[in-house]
Amino acid sequence: MPAYPAELTEIWDGAGERLIVRPIRAEDAPALDAFFHRLSPEDIRLRFFAAIRELSPALLTRLTRLDYASDMAFVAVRPASGAIVGVARLVHGEDQAAAEFAVVVDDALKGHGLGVHLMQLVLDWGWRHGLRLVVGEILADNEPMLDLARFLGFRLDHLPGEAGVIRAELRAPAPAAA
Repeated sequence: MPAYPAELTEIWDGAGERLIVRPIRAEDAPALDAFFHRLSPEDIRLRFFAAIRELSPALLTRLTRLDYASDMAFVAVRPASGAIVGVARLVHGEDQAAAEFAVVVDDALKGHGLGVHLMQLVLDWGWRHGLRLVVGEILADNEPMLDLARFLGFRLDHLPGEAGVIRAELRAPAPAAA
């Protein structure tokens, strides 16, 4: 398994505070669980398409122990407390040239650019690692997420047979001409 990519750590200034943005680590499981419990029921529904109350230990392990060669998640962390306030991730499916994205940001930081920044980081990582396509499913009533996807250039289409779900799709940028 590849070593932890510490070189991808950076500082993000926005919404009146300075955050550390870095790849997620296995030891982030308790902080990720705490972040989940701070999310509103509506945020949980919009992110997971269901009203779930807990992240199982197995799911927390899956979300925090990554093979950094194939999957990536960036977290935004408050330096003083270690609290996670945002996360964006890419997870490969069977097709290694495609991945699914997910992003969620603390209510207090929404609308300040953190979600865009986290998504741009995972997208840039994906393009550098050979991804050709990033996709995601968004509930049709999740206007902020639809706006984020549009801003980032995703193509949005209704998912056939799922009236309330939008498929977001973004193809890798064309290579620069030499």
